[in-house]
Amino acid sequence: MNLPINGHADSRFAAIADVFRANFSDRGETGAALSIYHQGVKVVDLWGGYRDGRASLSWEEHTVAPVFSTGKGIAAIACAFAVSRGLIRWDDPIAARWPEFARHGKGDITLRQILDHKAGLVLFGRPVYRQDLADERSVAAIAEEMKPVWPPGSRWGYHLGTFGLLVAEILRRCDPKRRAFSRFFHEEIARPLGLAFRFGLPETLERQRLAHIEKPGLPQLRQALFHAPPGLARQVLNPLSRLHRTFRELPDIDMNDRAWLKLEFPSANGIGEARAIAKLYSSLATGDPILGLGQEVLLEITAPPEVPPAGRTDRVMGVEAAWRLGFTRPSRDFPFSPSARAFGMPGLGGSFGFCDPDHGLGYAYVPNQLGLLPFNDPRERRLREALFGILARG
Repeated sequence: MNLPINGHADSRFAAIADVFRANFSDRGETGAALSIYHQGVKVVDLWGGYRDGRASLSWEEHTVAPVFSTGKGIAAIACAFAVSRGLIRWDDPIAARWPEFARHGKGDITLRQILDHKAGLVLFGRPVYRQDLADERSVAAIAEEMKPVWPPGSRWGYHLGTFGLLVAEILRRCDPKRRAFSRFFHEEIARPLGLAFRFGLPETLERQRLAHIEKPGLPQLRQALFHAPPGLARQVLNPLSRLHRTFRELPDIDMNDRAWLKLEFPSANGIGEARAIAKLYSSLATGDPILGLGQEVLLEITAPPEVPPAGRTDRVMGVEAAWRLGFTRPSRDFPFSPSARAFGMPGLGGSFGFCDPDHGLGYAYVPNQLGLLPFNDPRERRLREALFGILARG
């Protein structure tokens, strides 16, 4: 099959384009985009394959796709922006702005603990449906009734579903204009930087721009079984695990349903172009004055993770974690960069965006063929390895 591959890679990074093509010919990729900024310059901008599984609609230059939890990193950047503007501080108790949040032992939980996945709020405690997410008051009530499953601050546990709901409501309450999170992000970050990225599908987005998410098949299953860390595999295979319970609490997710994608759910509903994610992370790597986070905020983000008393294991994912302020950091189970200061966020199925300030990188990979790994997908990993191989050679 003659797969359409388009875009460019600067001559120094030409080998990455070869790996990108090999993902389609050898690794079952359907459609994808890759964007890399180096020292503020876009050096790789590739897209290819098909935005639907029938191989009838080509992935175009401005195709957008849901990126699942990769959007959590972008939501974390919005929190960093709010901190930089003095709207909230990392260690402010949430209940100081939102008194009802203090219920069920949550009075001392801080923004930092939520972003660090240390708050213990890994479960909603009830099924959350579309009608809940469409109603501002219902969202607040769900958060207010959440109960920590362990003492806040004592251990890491990925807030897989709850993270975006909590962050969105916190930012709405600290914003003087009381904007919805999607509007806050668009007006304060996406529009000034010219990013084709939204939380919640806009009504105006043409249907032909949206990639269709393809469910994993047998090749992806084999890859996942081969590459998954043992601890993660145990969580996946155990139907009583918190990981399984999290997915059961969100019974009507459908990433190919425009009605679902229109909802504001920053845990999973970030939608956009790979180059938008890469440019945003690049703006952090280079200190872009348009975003203007400031050196103090970047130093907070890139400081070493603070390991909780219970140790490095994430009690939801079953892997060694390294969380800090909404981002994952290089760790034993996900050594995505040789720089300890790198930070980013992967998404279920293979997407990943990260910043590496020591190498001046903003990077993003966005596919529509889902793998079964929540991080370190083999397609994405080979691209990243090629990138760091080139940089190591100088």
